[in-house]
Amino acid sequence: MEANPEPPRPGLMASLLRWGATCVAAPPLLVPALLTGPVSHRASAALMKTWCAWARRVFGVHVEVKDHNEGRYGAPPYLFLQLNQTSLSETFITPAALPRPFLLFMNIEYAALPFAGWVPLSQGSVVVVRQWSAQARRAVDRAASALRRGESFYMSIEGRRSPDGRLGPYKKGAAVLAIQSGATLVPMVFRGTREVLPPGEWRVRPGKVTVELLPAIETTGLRYEDRDTLVERLRAVAEAHGLGSPPRPEAHARE
Repeated sequence: MEANPEPPRPGLMASLLRWGATCVAAPPLLVPALLTGPVSHRASAALMKTWCAWARRVFGVHVEVKDHNEGRYGAPPYLFLQLNQTSLSETFITPAALPRPFLLFMNIEYAALPFAGWVPLSQGSVVVVRQWSAQARRAVDRAASALRRGESFYMSIEGRRSPDGRLGPYKKGAAVLAIQSGATLVPMVFRGTREVLPPGEWRVRPGKVTVELLPAIETTGLRYEDRDTLVERLRAVAEAHGLGSPPRPEAHARE
């Protein structure tokens, strides 16, 4: 699959002005989102979604959604699973792509980001410290409980963003979470985000990002012992859609 051509890099002053306009709009929308998060997830998410739409407009980023499920989503829980780690996804892109309100299963570094991490945390999103295995297991248990209560979650299956666009090792936590809660998995593919914001860059380029919501995968009846098979299936789905390279031998090493 051919890569999208990289848009020209914006000038320094234009980039500073765009970031300034985005940041100025944050307090009027995200302070109320932060305060309403504990009492009304839907109202808080609507405010966050409005700010994200403003940011995309300022930066000239257009989101196109291709839903292979054609909008047919029954009763939750759903686990929307990003198959390729990208930039801008959680903050600006995902609210425009998902068909229902969602919580984040996010790392502690993202949770510490002003507003971008604080607002989801106030809504009930779950923070994981991947380097702390006991805490990571408790985080999975908390998220599984929320899923069984009818919440939906969004997370990435890769541990961190790839510097070269190739798929990194897939973590087993997403498969364990889906199996433990019985959630329906909706794999997601993001295209164009690396062109809009290349690794190590802060100047957002205007452009189009395409988000594909791939056919849903039921996990009812799966057991903990099936987690490796489910991870391998998700990896195969990613490669079938032109992502990354064949998995390295250590990709599914025991965590």
